[in-house]
Amino acid sequence: MTVSGDLATIDLADLLQNIQVHARTGTLTLVSEEGRAQVFFRDGNVAMLQSDGRASLVERLVAAGVITRRKLENAQRKQRGSRRCLAEILVGTRALSAEVLLAAAEDFLTEDVANLIASAQGEFEFAEAAEPPAGFDADEASLPLALPVAPLILEATRRIDHWAEIRKYVPIDTMHFVAREGARCRAEGEEAETAEALLQALDGARSVRELAEQFPNRRFLCHKLLADLIRDRAVRPATADDLLEIATVTEPDDPARARELVRRALDMEPHHAGLLAAEARLCQQLGDAAASASARKLAAHLHLEAGRTEEARQELERAKALVPSDPGLWERSLAVAIAQGRREDALRDGMHLVGLYRAPGLHARARDVLERLLRIDPEDAALHVELARCRVDCGQAAEALRGLLRRGKQLIGRQDYVTARLVYEEILAIEPGHREASVSVEMIDKEIFVRRRERKRRLARLLATACSVAVLGVAAGVELVARQACLETHSLISQERMIEQRQYADAIQLWETVRTRHRWSLAAWLEVPRHVADLRARLQEAAGPDRGARR
Repeated sequence: MTVSGDLATIDLADLLQNIQVHARTGTLTLVSEEGRAQVFFRDGNVAMLQSDGRASLVERLVAAGVITRRKLENAQRKQRGSRRCLAEILVGTRALSAEVLLAAAEDFLTEDVANLIASAQGEFEFAEAAEPPAGFDADEASLPLALPVAPLILEATRRIDHWAEIRKYVPIDTMHFVAREGARCRAEGEEAETAEALLQALDGARSVRELAEQFPNRRFLCHKLLADLIRDRAVRPATADDLLEIATVTEPDDPARARELVRRALDMEPHHAGLLAAEARLCQQLGDAAASASARKLAAHLHLEAGRTEEARQELERAKALVPSDPGLWERSLAVAIAQGRREDALRDGMHLVGLYRAPGLHARARDVLERLLRIDPEDAALHVELARCRVDCGQAAEALRGLLRRGKQLIGRQDYVTARLVYEEILAIEPGHREASVSVEMIDKEIFVRRRERKRRLARLLATACSVAVLGVAAGVELVARQACLETHSLISQERMIEQRQYADAIQLWETVRTRHRWSLAAWLEVPRHVADLRARLQEAAGPDRGARR
């Protein structure tokens, strides 16, 4: 017989009582958001339990202090090559008695089943079968456990109300708590011993679930006492800094445990710089390069937001060394290089990123990167060629040809014929028989562009020489005319005997007329001023005696 349904419509207590009343043998499977659990019933009584995260019987014996870790390890060594279970070996070696083992197993099973009933939700299925399915603990299966259902239901009912109160203070079992200095618990009687042990264990290194595992037969009591301690402010939630400090101390001996603590702290503060550094270091130490790079990438992002570009660059370089195939890292590294003005680094990172994108066929992304690189170095012909190839792969052959033709003409204009030939060859590779590219390659090979350039240079030199000669001829003509005017003026002054008759002002006027008419000649700049200065001096000398005579 198989029965299935949803616990939202059927009361689990009624289902369990039905199983007991009819003394059924089979497996009850419960599936919820918290995981999967299976309870095996034998003749209506609970015989075994398996659930996600439930520790084995022998591990719980160690946690409860029933046996020591050394005794368990000795039993495990003896088990090798044997078909006997560990529980049988432990009893056989007198590590514990059969009565103690059975009593402990009953306590553990009672605790877990009562908690399971109290928190049951989701879907269920009960399938009758004489034997349990695979997956149950072999040590627990070897014991004649048979827990009646009624006491378990009563205990679960009692715990339901308590769990509602407990969850006010301990909402999830992944939280960590630290006992305050001098903290004490008000528990009395048998609970006092558990409370004292709980306070000793509340150092922040364990989650609530891990703390409860130390009390396998008192897990519910552990939760209840912890809630009481939180209510009384005897303990406080562990902070991210607390977990980081504990992880740092734990790292030398148990790096895996230290990483687990760091990850739990990151759940509380995902942008904690110290935690990210520890996560990157521990992941690298444990061989998880991808996780280490991810932590360093996030740390770099935080550095960039804070304006610490150099620190961000260093983190990205370390991350790239760990995971050189992560495009996200190279994208961020390229952005940092561009922001810092590191041109060579930007080009190197960009070309590596292009390779990463083109390998799986992400040509559009590679094209975008190349366009960014060309804004950094627009003269790099290799970038133009690579961009054209990406455009062809993106189905943009026409645009690729236009870009290469423009680049080829620019290179021809700069007389870089070798690079220009490479560009035109790329055009022919894209479109064989392209007329302009074919003609250009032929002209480069026959040095036609070189000869044209040389002819233009010769013509330019001839024009420059002709212009120079013309300018010199004009200047010589102007100078000759000016010299002739100077001679005529000098001759006129002599003929009119202006100097002898002291007509200095009239002579000065004649020379000023020459300077005005021939102002662009050397004679007007050099010779005429000399004659004018001499005449002015004579005029001043002549004016001196006249003033004396009048006196």
